[in-house]
Amino acid sequence: MAAIDLIATASDKEFAGRVMMLMFKTAQNVSSEDPATADHEIRIDYAARVIRGDEQPQLVSAHVISSNPTIAATIESDPTALGSNVPDGDIEFALASIWTARSRAFAAV
Repeated sequence: MAAIDLIATASDKEFAGRVMMLMFKTAQNVSSEDPATADHEIRIDYAARVIRGDEQPQLVSAHVISSNPTIAATIESDPTALGSNVPDGDIEFALASIWTARSRAFAAV
């Protein structure tokens, strides 16, 4: 893994834009989730943060990439694609996987 390739992808406007659009989708899904879901209150607070535009898509892109070895491997398979070869479904899965951790990080502030 060449971290520079992963950094370049996380910093790429198109990739970060895709992540941003999928963040909104995930935020909407969280806003509609069962209130009995574990950590619902902080998850909904983070969803509101995203919907307000108070999150940084490039930072979230870096978290998505670093937390998901499949995404990192896809990027590494063709670094010049800057993540255009990463399926949206993989990004959505990664966002769902990191949502509670990001929610907890902001709740702790």
